[in-house]
Amino acid sequence: GLSLGLDLKSNVGPKRQNGRGFVVVAAGRSALCLTKRSRSRKSLARTHGFRRRMRTTNGRAILKRRRAKGRKILCTKTHPSSGT
Repeated sequence: GLSLGLDLKSNVGPKRQNGRGFVVVAAGRSALCLTKRSRSRKSLARTHGFRRRMRTTNGRAILKRRRAKGRKILCTKTHPSSGT
């Protein structure tokens, strides 16, 4: 790169492995189901629910911030009266 801090040789794009012409594409769970836009309550709770938040340090920090802000509902995805 130049003195501007630009890196012209980035690692973005598809890669070939072993010279056989195979292209490795990584896609997340949400990218695999682009035709179905409405996700079920169960899958949303699996990702954004209370028990998932309690499992990690960052998730517990989210709950702590929501408690400090005074939110009645800590996790909307697992709350029974939520719209989703």
